[in-house]
Amino acid sequence: MSQSKQNPTRRAWPLAAATLLTMAPALAVTAQAATSDELAELVRQQSAMLKQQAAQIEKLQERLDDVEQSQGVAATTAPAPARTQPRVATSVPTAEVKTAPDDGKTESLRDLRSRVALLEAGNASQSGIDWSDGAPEFISPDGERSFKIGGRLQFDASTTHGSRFDDTGADRNVSGTEARRLRLDASGQLARWLGYKLEYDLANNGASVRDAFLKTGFGLGSNDVALYLGNKYDDRTLDGATSSNKTWFMERSLVNEAIAPDRGSYGLGIKGKIYDGGRNWHGSFAITSGEVGRDNDTSDNVTYMSRVHWNPWRSGENMVHLGTWGFYEDFDQTDSTVFKNTRIADHFNENATIRSRGISDPDNSTAYGFELATSLGSFAAAAEYGERAVDQREESGDETMRYDAYSVQAGYFLTGEHHGYSHKSGVWKFPEVKHPLSAGGIGAFEIAARYQGLDYFDAPDYPGGNGRSRTFGLNWYPNDWSRLMVNYILWDTNNRSGDFQGADDGNTLSARVQVVF
Repeated sequence: MSQSKQNPTRRAWPLAAATLLTMAPALAVTAQAATSDELAELVRQQSAMLKQQAAQIEKLQERLDDVEQSQGVAATTAPAPARTQPRVATSVPTAEVKTAPDDGKTESLRDLRSRVALLEAGNASQSGIDWSDGAPEFISPDGERSFKIGGRLQFDASTTHGSRFDDTGADRNVSGTEARRLRLDASGQLARWLGYKLEYDLANNGASVRDAFLKTGFGLGSNDVALYLGNKYDDRTLDGATSSNKTWFMERSLVNEAIAPDRGSYGLGIKGKIYDGGRNWHGSFAITSGEVGRDNDTSDNVTYMSRVHWNPWRSGENMVHLGTWGFYEDFDQTDSTVFKNTRIADHFNENATIRSRGISDPDNSTAYGFELATSLGSFAAAAEYGERAVDQREESGDETMRYDAYSVQAGYFLTGEHHGYSHKSGVWKFPEVKHPLSAGGIGAFEIAARYQGLDYFDAPDYPGGNGRSRTFGLNWYPNDWSRLMVNYILWDTNNRSGDFQGADDGNTLSARVQVVF
């Protein structure tokens, strides 16, 4: 939980006082063996050191008050919650203590110097590396530069039964395991006004770049602005904008998966966000051209995207969320066909899908969607709707493929936690586990349910498919960096093309072990 700001100088001087109290016995011994001039010089130097330490703590606290803890925000955009143990990157040189020749009278002075050196070394080692988020973050003594290592490990298991397509050469009843996400990232600050992030995913027997951007920010009246240049994940749909570490189910909703640009969920270009100073709304924009890692034998599609969220009511942990988003995609003339094949069960089963028809020689696509959510105590619910239209070039027929998707979900914590939510960005967050295993508790248990549908069954001759799914989930959070998920999915499809034509249904049981650092 965040705490109200305190004057950093008021926090620094208790440390100084405690240090002087620790030194008091040694000073008493020293007073018997050293001259008054030596003691005066020692006290003066130690006082100067503590003042310098307090000044650096104050400077760094001001720095921390400017830095938002969210990964996606520029360092100078918003005040950050104070930590219970503030992150301080202080390394104060040991004060030089003038001693007389080793005549036996200076032994207590050397002892005192050793104690002070150990104290300072301890402070420097603790404050230069921050472990509060589970992974090390290295911070320069002035707090201007930082480097953090992070990542996520998600291992899945899946089994599907009930499909009528069994042992036919096109089997939907499949089982297996996969490393869903094996991500490693480096992020931090190159300067007070310039941050960065580079993320690789090692899943699927290959390495691919995910986030790779520079970031900066500035104030705009009472609001904060963050700008990103590079490859970054889209701010699109409530479920989609939420990190995969924090969604309630193993896979995001059909609204996010189907109502998406052809380039995917990452875009290379410039993106920005503006945050309300009162943390009640935010807006984002993006202008992208392709993504990192795509082939360069054709021109990129240009995509314009925006999302806005607003909290019309909030009271403590409770809130109401409203949101809307949309994008426009301009296809290059070399793009021959737009076709969607969306998974309905889970990520492992790539045969259980809903197929659209294809649009040849596409000209552009437009999409929009709406979000509604609430959190009331241990209960939370959300609903989303999205629609996309893909227009063909006039000289090729001037047809339009139009389809839509919806999702309704609800969750409840059996152990009394609240669903984590960011008023700043309008996304779900990890819950604060009340009784983690490390403290002798049982962790947090959440039950969740979702109903969703996708309809490609569009004019003129209705060749696309449609489908529905019902998902029941149980999530266990042992602590604030790990999770065990179990999803049971009842699904049905009705495809009008491909290897699995006609009505079909089945059930899929999936499980995931997740660790985030």
